Amino acid sequence: FAPNEAAFQALGDKKKEQMEDVRNEEMVEKIAAYHCIAEPVTADQLFNSGGVVTMGGEVPAERSVSGGFFGVGGREDGGVTLNGSKVVNTFEFVDDKTCIVHEMDGLISPTILWRYADQLRIPGST
Repeated sequence: FAPNEAAFQALGDKKKEQMEDVRNEEMVEKIAAYHCIAEPVTADQLFNSGGVVTMGGEVPAERSVSGGFFGVGGREDGGVTLNGSKVVNTFEFVDDKTCIVHEMDGLISPTILWRYADQLRIPGST
């Protein structure tokens, strides 16, 4: 799951600076782990899954909704969201093995990870 340029722009300057800070390497590794899975998963499989287990942990998958007012009255638009970030595009590379990259409009890692920015260690990590 690859966040696009707009996803990083939406983070804002403070979070981008935190990602570049050497003190936050462990946090950035954990964020990156949420964007990797061990096997190829198509957009259709995501659409029907209800969630996916990444290298960082489980991420909920839901069907994306367009329209409506404060979450009421919207209609499914055939897309998929992972932890609130929408799959914008899917690219499939077939060589000896299949590789599928899903372009995302945001980070799919839990927002609680940002709580540990600028700390030397994430509590409970090894």
